[in-house]
Amino acid sequence: MKLKMTINKIKSIEHLTIELPVDKGLYALTGQNGAGKSTVATCASSAFFNMDLNNYFGTTPNDSYIEFEYANAKKIYKKKFDSYKKRVVWRSDRNLGLKGFYEGSLIFGNRFRNTNYQNLRKLEKIEDNSLEMAPEFIRENLGLLLHNNKNFYEKLFKVDARIVGLNGHIFYYQIGDKKVSQFHMSTGENLLISILNSLNIRNSDRQTLETPCLLLLDEIELALHPSSLKRLVVFLKEISNQFNYAVYFSTHSIELISAIKPDNIFFLERHADHSMELINPCYPAYATRMLYDYGSGYDYIILVEDDLAKEIVLRLLKKHSLLSNKLVHILPCGGFGNVIDLAQEVVSSNLVGKTAKISIILDADVQKQAAGYIANKGISNNIPLNYLPIECLEKFLRHYLFSQVDHKFFRHLNDYVFHQVSLDQIIDEYRNAGESKDDSNGKSLYNRIDSELRTRNKSRNEIIEIVVDYLIEKDTAKIEKVVDFLKKQF
Repeated sequence: MKLKMTINKIKSIEHLTIELPVDKGLYALTGQNGAGKSTVATCASSAFFNMDLNNYFGTTPNDSYIEFEYANAKKIYKKKFDSYKKRVVWRSDRNLGLKGFYEGSLIFGNRFRNTNYQNLRKLEKIEDNSLEMAPEFIRENLGLLLHNNKNFYEKLFKVDARIVGLNGHIFYYQIGDKKVSQFHMSTGENLLISILNSLNIRNSDRQTLETPCLLLLDEIELALHPSSLKRLVVFLKEISNQFNYAVYFSTHSIELISAIKPDNIFFLERHADHSMELINPCYPAYATRMLYDYGSGYDYIILVEDDLAKEIVLRLLKKHSLLSNKLVHILPCGGFGNVIDLAQEVVSSNLVGKTAKISIILDADVQKQAAGYIANKGISNNIPLNYLPIECLEKFLRHYLFSQVDHKFFRHLNDYVFHQVSLDQIIDEYRNAGESKDDSNGKSLYNRIDSELRTRNKSRNEIIEIVVDYLIEKDTAKIEKVVDFLKKQF
């Protein structure tokens, strides 16, 4: 299920519609600086959190709005004149039945909106008898995430913040005889305590796991060491599975993005004319422009469109012993335009240094479009380019499972992957729903297949392995052309 959100005239976003899955898992909202990812995250939080967006976005036009569609219900968040407050404020017309929390930026976050120096001075005078032990969930996970030691914050306390005019709780930890308030902790400690406290409240509130819950975390990498960030990703994956959370990171961190599958990465591309494009799925290489791991370059980098192409090329390199004495990296980048653009940026910005050799291998069905794209952009970088003997996975599956059924391939896939709901049933539902009439790209059929895979905790990779085996066995002559191309590069 998805939450459809339309943003109109807010900050740098003139108009944008985005559909955000609410299924459990990790997701990323990413883009270059100023693309609007933090704005999208803040707007999304108004699906469950009513707030005066003037505090977050400043002055906005009177016709600004955020509109949501979810489970046959609609909610619109727009500006209205409040006769009591004598000013225009943001108001919503209904509740969508979603839950969640939003951890905003360091400047416009939710943690300490009404903090002042007078309150801070009061906190320094809190008596010990006002303190109580912080929940074990917060104490242990704070230590594990920051120091890989669950007992590091063994003496972590909390106090009801209303005694100093704030909301919620304020935390302290004790070092010897000294107590350090939350306001004097490091930014990373402060951030994680806030996240863990919100999680603890949400966990106890999950009376039914059927109600979707969105956790929106805006640029948390600014406050955390990469090792803590990696532990946080593992932790949130576990929490997501246990409590049915959809966790969204607004980020451009390679540590975060590389841990999230392409289907769950939403890339906001802002073009020179200020128009916006939403790219989904998006591969980490394209989203971050990081073409090699920290500290270790590659001898050869092959840019491909998707994970199926990557698996085909990798299998061929291994089968023909082309990986000896060289470091090769195969990077999926998304559609052919993404691949070509990224390759051009590699050359113009020297992203991988002078030692790595770059080549491109695209899907078979984009040869004419790719040639036109290169010509229209005036690209002449001499990067070697070749094509696989296969179109994208979605088109391939539609062709061999529906249009011109290969019975051997159909049975093999059915027997090894689809054990409960059969491929026959999926194809029948696809045909009877009329989706096959306007599905030349195969995405509607693939969405049905993917939904069944997710239900059975299976992955796209299981299908990819079978497809690659099929191709290598069936299309030997075409495969050899790709092998010859690879041999020339190495």
